Amino acid sequence: MAFHPLSKDEARDRVAQLVGQYKAQAVDWESAGSAYTETEVRIQFVDKLLAALGWDVSNEAGRPQVLTDVVMERTGADEDGESWGRPDYRLRSAGQDRLPVEAKRPSVRLSSDPGPALQARRYGWSMNRPAAVLTNFAETVIFDTTITPAEGDGADVAVIPGCRFTVDDYVDRFDELWRRLSNEVVTSDEFYAVYEYTEPPRGESPFDRRFLDEFRKWRKVLASDIAARNPSLGAAEVGRRTQRVLNALLFLRVCEDRNIGQYRDLLSSANARAIGEAFRQADRVFNAGMFTALEDIAVGDDALLAVVGEMYWPRTQFAFGVLGPDVLAGVYEQYLAERVAVDADRTARLEPKPELTHAGGVVPTPDYIVDRLNREALAPFLSSGVPATLTILDLSHGSGPFLLDAFRKLIAAAEQAGAVVDLPGRAALATAHLFGVDIDATAVEVTRLSLLLAVLGDSVVDPTTTRQVLPDLSHNIVVGNSVVRGDFDDLLPGAARDVERRAAVAPTDLREQFGIRYPRHGFDAIVGNPPYVRIQTLTQFMPDQLAYFQHPEARYTAGESNNLDLSLVFMERALELLAPSGRMAYVAPHRFTNRLSATGLRRKLGRRLERLVHFGVEQVFPGRTTYTALVIAGPATAEPATIEMVTNLPAWRGGQSGRLVNLSRADLSSAPWPLPTPGQRAAFEQMEAAAIGHLGDQDWVEVFVGVQTSADDIFLLTARPFSAGAETVEVIDKHGRLWPIERDILRPAILDQRIAMFDGQPEANRWAIFPYTVAQLESSAVRTRARILSRQAMEADYPLALRYLEAHRVELEARSVTPDPGESFWAYGRSQSLAKLDEPKLIVRVLSLTPRYAEDTEGLLVTGGGDGGPYYLLRPRAGCPYSIKTIQALLSHPVVDTFVTVNGRQYRGAYAVHRKQFLIGVPVPELSDDDRAYIDERVDELQKSAVRLRSETDSAIVTSLKARALALQAQVQAVISRAYGLTPEMVAAVSDEGPTEAAPTA
Repeated sequence: MAFHPLSKDEARDRVAQLVGQYKAQAVDWESAGSAYTETEVRIQFVDKLLAALGWDVSNEAGRPQVLTDVVMERTGADEDGESWGRPDYRLRSAGQDRLPVEAKRPSVRLSSDPGPALQARRYGWSMNRPAAVLTNFAETVIFDTTITPAEGDGADVAVIPGCRFTVDDYVDRFDELWRRLSNEVVTSDEFYAVYEYTEPPRGESPFDRRFLDEFRKWRKVLASDIAARNPSLGAAEVGRRTQRVLNALLFLRVCEDRNIGQYRDLLSSANARAIGEAFRQADRVFNAGMFTALEDIAVGDDALLAVVGEMYWPRTQFAFGVLGPDVLAGVYEQYLAERVAVDADRTARLEPKPELTHAGGVVPTPDYIVDRLNREALAPFLSSGVPATLTILDLSHGSGPFLLDAFRKLIAAAEQAGAVVDLPGRAALATAHLFGVDIDATAVEVTRLSLLLAVLGDSVVDPTTTRQVLPDLSHNIVVGNSVVRGDFDDLLPGAARDVERRAAVAPTDLREQFGIRYPRHGFDAIVGNPPYVRIQTLTQFMPDQLAYFQHPEARYTAGESNNLDLSLVFMERALELLAPSGRMAYVAPHRFTNRLSATGLRRKLGRRLERLVHFGVEQVFPGRTTYTALVIAGPATAEPATIEMVTNLPAWRGGQSGRLVNLSRADLSSAPWPLPTPGQRAAFEQMEAAAIGHLGDQDWVEVFVGVQTSADDIFLLTARPFSAGAETVEVIDKHGRLWPIERDILRPAILDQRIAMFDGQPEANRWAIFPYTVAQLESSAVRTRARILSRQAMEADYPLALRYLEAHRVELEARSVTPDPGESFWAYGRSQSLAKLDEPKLIVRVLSLTPRYAEDTEGLLVTGGGDGGPYYLLRPRAGCPYSIKTIQALLSHPVVDTFVTVNGRQYRGAYAVHRKQFLIGVPVPELSDDDRAYIDERVDELQKSAVRLRSETDSAIVTSLKARALALQAQVQAVISRAYGLTPEMVAAVSDEGPTEAAPTA
């Protein structure tokens, strides 16, 4: 029978009827000692009140259990005021809890009794919900559950203003009751606005932070005791053993509040020094593998009691019965950012994992991304139930959010297909279909715990008669390095022989770990969020892993680059493990779409890419600047792939599609992927059709990096005024101290100097110590080379500069310098480009909103390199037919700059990256001699205007110069547009659409 919700007016009338029926006997029911029970008021009034407000209390719609509107507890709470179990009702939206509702019998005075208020508040707070409802029908109270409950709080603490209703208010104030509690509002986006609540990222709510603090405290207590009593255990093993004990204690405490066993049984066992026996009994009941935690290890009874005692009210505010696996996963994500360290006195402490600290800490994957990726990966498989052979893998599961969400989807699919998914059914689903790997053993323990709680679900288990009800997940969720295979020992025998180094790498044969459940033809679905670890972090903290990735026989194409990113390795590995008919769904940095280091990945992924949701500069991860995309791959196909460009993340989350572009398989090659809008694509195709070459071709333009000192604050200095003939110059170091330096070792430089459009000669704002000589090579009439000055030369010719450099020797020697300078510690970090500074060159501002190029004819020393630059340099080659001014005009054309942006990447704020990789592919059109002369004349005037604008103070002249510059730019752009064959409409379309967020990077 289908459920038909009432209209708002019908609901008002229905509530009026309920009020009338209740008031007829209210005096008797509300009297002290009344025999009218909580169960009776729930069935006769509360159920019907919720139904009137649109809630399908009895699941008349026949939804799968995991997707019902309302989850009810009919067992009733203990009357001792301490064991509060779970709320009587959980109002939900799409299977996600929105509001807990706790019911009491009418004789309980909700306005004065603090116990029920604390109970309802603890539920809402522990569930990370903005509010909780307490009702006995005589009254209904709604609490703000972002306020932490505390012993001694009265019945009025945290009541939302205007949210205490009596039975006489239900009709008169029905609009407010509807606004706060109706299904129509609570399941909509309006819910959070009504409660003035912004949902925090997973792991960041007040409850999450308090729970994490408590767990950290318990972890330190147990780890210190285990370390002291087991002197042979290293810190890592102490951490693993500690986690297993904590998980077992937490599981039993959750069971108590779910009415599995007696409340305070665990505390009684701790007081009786009998936790070991409690674990053995639990192992007989659950068979989950976690209750062997005390075997082969000494743990003090006092330490166990200290932790267990903190798990009961009033020493804890947590309602353990409502701690869902998702809540625990959110808390544990932050928890996993630390590891146990053991000092010499065997005292344990917690310290941040250095590799995570270096990478900015743990960033939880937002729930809506987890849901979207799992839907993309699993929906085709679950249309008519759960296939018996379906396998789902997360290669770096962390605290398990992807596997938990996938498990919910499996249960829903099975129930929708008509299966009764009871506890054994859930156990079978988990063991048959879910697989995960993580190098962190603590993460593995955490994920197993979360999945076991999900398998347990809402089942009622009698521990006195039940045996072995939970599955052993030890061959589903395993410890290991999913991207370092079992061939590590063969490829890197030196590292493999060192036990500690090999253990740190943890090479893993997944077929062996998963055993008979390993799928013969590959996994059907691989989901997750791979680690975003750059090569610098790998070099510092994971050198043996890096060596493996870069070994040619390891078969990782990303390892062939010096700009390796671990996310590329994980995607390559996922594609390797994926079944031919399988699907991969990842959220990953979208730099892979154009990075040279991802050439091999693009080649492999391009055949299978189905959809790419490109977030451009929109930030998916709260509080972090990480440029990402959703990567959806399926079976290999010749059909085009869909690229969705998202420019408004909130709208996309609300269901509004981004801009859709179809890319052919030919476009999805190993080369950088073109991700333009339709208008941009048309313009770019026209540019290519008109091209006679590309900017980076042999006879056109050389693009090169600026000087890289690796210590700009030491080498690039400001100077006090000096005369043209001065032999020494007083420079000011970073500490404000004066140093005399020989003028001949200094050369003018710019450091983060502003560059305008069509700029002329930049003004030097620094003096650079340049400890090199630049000379023509003996074997070449055109090539020059920079040579580092020897100590002898420095002592003889530049003793003052040498004295200054010696004063900064420690800092200079701490740099990474290539090639090794030997005793010449004053060498720059990199030696390329040092001989390329003197001839006229274009200086490119790397990060800019508009094209910024300046012509330098004074041989300025210019710093730069990488996305941050701040500069790159260009110079026409000897055989280039176009002048430097024509090249400047060409690159300043708005469509050309959009081409660079689209085929490059952007940072937040639409700052585009103008560097070699993205400049060399610019198509060059044919320009006649007259066109070039016309362009050069106007660019020359534009340069002089830009220089004058730096110092001009007459407002009328400034206005005139700017207007003239716009006119000149339009004239130059018209000539270049004509050469490309770009119509005004095409140029306008590109400008109106703006640069797409094709490839920003973190």
